[in-house]
Amino acid sequence: MKYLLIPDIEPSRKTPAFYFAVEEYVTTHFDDDEYFFIWSVQPCLMVGRNQLIENEINEVYCREHSVGIFRRKSGGGCVYADMGCLQFSYVVNRQNVEETFKKCIGLTASALRAAGIPAETTGRNDILVDGKKVAGAAFYTSPVRNVMHNTLLYNGDLNILQHCITTDKKKFTSKGVPSLGAKVTNVKGYTPLPIDEVAEVARREVCGNACRRLTVTDMAHISELEKNWLSEAFIRGKNPPYTLACKHRFPDVGVVEAYVSIRNFKIEDIRFGGDFFPLSSLEPLCEALHEVEFSREAVEKTLAATDVSTLIRGLDNAQLVRLLFGREPHVAKPEWLRTSMLTNRHFGDTQAIIHEHRLHTICESGLCPNRNECWRNGTATFMIGGDVCTRCCRFCNTKSGHPLPLDKEEPLKVAQSIQKMYLRYAVITSVDRDDLPDYGARHWAETVRECRRLNPETGLELLIPDFRGHMDLIEQILDTKPDVVGHNMETVRRLTPSVRSVATYDGSLDVLRIIAKAGIKCKTGMMLGLGETRKEVLEAMDDILATGCSILTLGQYLQPTARHLPVKAYITPQEFEELRSIARSKGFAFVESAPLVRSSYHAEQVIKGNDQLSAKKLSNFSS
Repeated sequence: MKYLLIPDIEPSRKTPAFYFAVEEYVTTHFDDDEYFFIWSVQPCLMVGRNQLIENEINEVYCREHSVGIFRRKSGGGCVYADMGCLQFSYVVNRQNVEETFKKCIGLTASALRAAGIPAETTGRNDILVDGKKVAGAAFYTSPVRNVMHNTLLYNGDLNILQHCITTDKKKFTSKGVPSLGAKVTNVKGYTPLPIDEVAEVARREVCGNACRRLTVTDMAHISELEKNWLSEAFIRGKNPPYTLACKHRFPDVGVVEAYVSIRNFKIEDIRFGGDFFPLSSLEPLCEALHEVEFSREAVEKTLAATDVSTLIRGLDNAQLVRLLFGREPHVAKPEWLRTSMLTNRHFGDTQAIIHEHRLHTICESGLCPNRNECWRNGTATFMIGGDVCTRCCRFCNTKSGHPLPLDKEEPLKVAQSIQKMYLRYAVITSVDRDDLPDYGARHWAETVRECRRLNPETGLELLIPDFRGHMDLIEQILDTKPDVVGHNMETVRRLTPSVRSVATYDGSLDVLRIIAKAGIKCKTGMMLGLGETRKEVLEAMDDILATGCSILTLGQYLQPTARHLPVKAYITPQEFEELRSIARSKGFAFVESAPLVRSSYHAEQVIKGNDQLSAKKLSNFSS
């Protein structure tokens, strides 16, 4: 990465418009390397690409205090800057948006630490010191490059910041934060270096000595681009009249606003605003919704041809529908989903052994409805790799975020727990560890080896992730020769993008294929009640059988919390029994199909061929 050297310009031109024009020029003209530069401006506000100025800014205060107003092409929220702030601009090769965020925010945090500032990364785009925000990030993409800004508060005027931005009260009250001042801070008190030396340290940390200077010709082109960034039309944007305004803050997305003009019960026009991060133009989405009946059903049907998550970072189709129409009416839970809460001595013993070794179970993290039954019987499904997953699937209650380093003693602890519980059959699963170079494969293999060493007579079943499609890593686990290896499809092809955050339908089929090819009993599971059709379920059965997988579990999806996908339908025990019969007739060797069936429930019985349990009994199953 090269540092961009910018010739001196007159002070009046040192506005965000000039530096945004520099970014735009570098994006389209400099393809030899990635670029980084640092800049500062007189007091101003920079609103996000999709924000309405009247919603975000106290314009009267800004005029009275000579605070300029500019607009970025990047998403995110409104940002205040002055000469006590440093702006970091990155122009990098186009790649996955999450990788860009991770890379650039990581570089900025490393640069701050090199300057003696104890910076930490957290949230969707923030850098914190002592729990307070000192830098945020904004992002936009072009056909060939990604552009990211960081705004660092070195010694910014927080009083002006607090008065000129109209804060979203929900943003703070929902987190128990009393004011903007309690949320942000300057870094000047954390480093002895003056602001110019902090900038120099950051330059060396990110680019070393590599640099490139803008020429007179470059500056002339930038001057032309600058005019558009300064135009009132661009800064003010188009704020069309509307008959309905919707606004909601979604976790890991931000505020999303929709302004809808409705005529004759149809969408005449729709525009989106907020501090979210757009991944591409929203015009195709607006055009697709034009003239569509303004009803939940009609909009859902129209959106079926669009993956909203490819347009707005972190937002899915169901959340967009919720924005427009509110939470879907609650579907009452039927009687057959009630489970027993009774415990016994074995329940307490199981719990004590698990907690003694500080182990995690999917029974607990996944809010499994069958935990009490399994623990009463002295069994549990161990979850290795920690209790924080690097993915954020919409159906799963396991915590997501940045996991702790692997516990090197965990393989032995799992093996010892199996030994203490006298298990004849054990099931092990894990969180996704996309943060690790091998995605946790070696940890998996070591766990199996330890379990075999201490428990040579115990059958082992593994429920593995997809390891991002790296089949060589999966083979490392298969080489340990477990008795059964499972990988869940979770849902039908159509719903996979909105249900699973990273995994793909075809990618999961590939995982099943390599398990079956290794000659190991292969197992998979699906949740029902997410909106799939019976035809789609039967097609998924055919796809699974084609991989060589012969063990199938089908169970009812249960919404863990209000932030997860809603239940679309409760499938009756009779319907589950019908699907079990169909699956057997198609060629599956073993099938568990009932409302409360889960991947590892009564796993040992299934492997022994005991899949003849009645739907009535299965409807009371646990974990």
